[in-house]
Amino acid sequence: MINVLILIHNLRVANGVASFAMNYFRDLDQSEIHVDFALYANRPSPYYDEIRMRGSDIYILPKVSDIKEHLKKCNEILSAKKYDIVHDNTLHISIPMMFCAKKKNIPVRILHSHNTKMGETSQKELRNKMILPVLRSLATDYVACSQLAGEAMFGKRKFTVIPNVIQTKKYRFDPAVRERVRQDMNVQDKLIVGTVGRLAEQKNPFFAVDVFTHLLKDLPDAEYWWIGSGPLQEQVKDYVEEKSLSDRVKLLGSRNDVLELYQGMDAFLLPSLFEGLPLTGVEAQAMGLPMVVSNTVTDEMVYTDLVDYVDLNAPMAVWVEHLKEALRRNADRAKYADVLRRSAFSNVDCGKNLMDMYKKMLG
Repeated sequence: MINVLILIHNLRVANGVASFAMNYFRDLDQSEIHVDFALYANRPSPYYDEIRMRGSDIYILPKVSDIKEHLKKCNEILSAKKYDIVHDNTLHISIPMMFCAKKKNIPVRILHSHNTKMGETSQKELRNKMILPVLRSLATDYVACSQLAGEAMFGKRKFTVIPNVIQTKKYRFDPAVRERVRQDMNVQDKLIVGTVGRLAEQKNPFFAVDVFTHLLKDLPDAEYWWIGSGPLQEQVKDYVEEKSLSDRVKLLGSRNDVLELYQGMDAFLLPSLFEGLPLTGVEAQAMGLPMVVSNTVTDEMVYTDLVDYVDLNAPMAVWVEHLKEALRRNADRAKYADVLRRSAFSNVDCGKNLMDMYKKMLG
């Protein structure tokens, strides 16, 4: 039996890293591997019950600012079981845990890159670049969600690419579900543009609202849904209200029905400043949604003919035109579930692939 401790910031449903962890976790053979989770923030999530029903533990770490209590908890967790692997999906906040793991001679300590940039702001990026050598010195192995994400964090060092996957059985367009969702949201006759992601600088929410504002000039019956919460939630809400768009831009917050909301959309907008490999992009394609995506997002996520890239520096009119074109597409949305199943993003055998990687690292 291999014992693994996964480090992750939180397990919110709309958190892409949490989705990555859960999709692999579900497919692991419990007779061969036991996985526990250590979280840096306790956010409400339906994943908690699912994890505990499989016999796994969830540990909530004290704030790193209370370093004495934090280190104490790290040592308690690592002493509770004989872990073979600590799999770190965070960045700077994981240094104490990784330090304790190294001190306790845990044989495999994985540093996992989920982004192509080290921080959302120049200040955070500088801070993370400064501490990255410390984290790398505490790790034994490097993993990334994409080639670009790996190169961003590890440079020319050897790393393994483990793609973000999604559960193929859950992602299939259903006209009946679409009709019900649109009735529930009272948007039967509207064109719906959607985004799923944190309300954070990385996701470029103010720019997204600006694009939609200009789109309304040509398509006054359109509506925009943003699914997800984050540090910019209040600022974005104020921005929407300043533009008198509260009836057209719906900030839906963190939701447990994201899959159903995808069904109700007509196009997907992803104008991120940077991404590792956005799971939402993989999901939107599986749901047959035409996408307009910034050119700063890796093309490693593309597995359909639905993705349209636009330069972030392009004039607003160009973004609007591409979004209008996406909304005009009459794609056979149901067929893309089968395209997903044949792609590298299918969860088929993902647990076996992760297990094979773990075994190889353990030697």
